[in-house]
Amino acid sequence: MERVSKCEHCDVDAYYKLDVEYFYSENMTVYLCIKCVRTETKKLSDDFPAIRLVKVEPIIHPTILPIAK
Repeated sequence: MERVSKCEHCDVDAYYKLDVEYFYSENMTVYLCIKCVRTETKKLSDDFPAIRLVKVEPIIHPTILPIAK
């Protein structure tokens, strides 16, 4: 079982989840590294009128931050 997701663009470890919700189409969720999050959010400015919500969240992995029980 792989514990860390891979970036969908450059195949390094992904530590961020990018959620994009459009007004007239499907939602998009991708897992990205910090470099690709920056480039993808810049690309989203071209689709600005059609975008309802953009949310970038850090992914908490057990390998990075242990969860207390």
